[in-house]
Amino acid sequence: MILLDYAFLWKGILSGLLISISTSLMGVFLLMKRLSLLGAGLSHAAFGGIALAILLGIDPMVFTLFYMVMSGLTIQLLIERKGLPADTVISLFFSLGVALAIIILGITQNLGSNIYSYLFGSILTVSDRELLGVLLVSLLSLVFVFFYYRKLLLISFNEEIALLRGVKVRTLNYLLIGIASANIVFAIKAVGLILASSFIAIPPMSALLVSTSFLSTLVLSVLVSFLATLMGIFLSLELDIPPSGAIVLCMVVMFLFLAFWRLLVNLRRRFL
Repeated sequence: MILLDYAFLWKGILSGLLISISTSLMGVFLLMKRLSLLGAGLSHAAFGGIALAILLGIDPMVFTLFYMVMSGLTIQLLIERKGLPADTVISLFFSLGVALAIIILGITQNLGSNIYSYLFGSILTVSDRELLGVLLVSLLSLVFVFFYYRKLLLISFNEEIALLRGVKVRTLNYLLIGIASANIVFAIKAVGLILASSFIAIPPMSALLVSTSFLSTLVLSVLVSFLATLMGIFLSLELDIPPSGAIVLCMVVMFLFLAFWRLLVNLRRRFL
């Protein structure tokens, strides 16, 4: 493929694959903690941050990274200290972000073209600085999971037992949410605000259909996300369609395939 001779395409592919790995890892832990809606809530909350950054003339990715991490930590604080339901708090930030963006877009009429790429993603226009940011966040995610795997596993299933065993549950929860929030920022670059939560939710759900252990869930989640991203990018190049839609479509197809596979296995066990 002649198009792959261009360096910008390889940067887009590399950034997409890196963020697919790290978001799918974070997604498993969020799913087990019943926080899978965090991806949808924060990705839409980022809408307001991006609009505000463009209005103020600040680098949108840098500002949104700070905005998202602080939003994620605030959500965790409200859940922890006030005892509010997670979905309620997430919905609050979801609504705030969208409302802020609508107000800014209503006041300023020239943001449409600038914000379009953030709504629907622009993975093939990744800059060197954005690629570096993706690399750093992905490495941070991998290191975090590697060093705290057993403790993260414990707090994902039972925080009370984790506390009894001396695990610093509160610190790990804030680190998990903070790192996951940073991942969502770069997922926005890949597939846009509307579909960014797909990176957090679909691969872990797909893995849970056929996995036999927590470790296999992590591995399968990464594999589904990696393959879907790779196939989606190449499908978009071949058919000249938006990469964001192609990537998420591949994720959904893989989810349906694994769901069908599980159904066949269950039927086989029942009748044979």
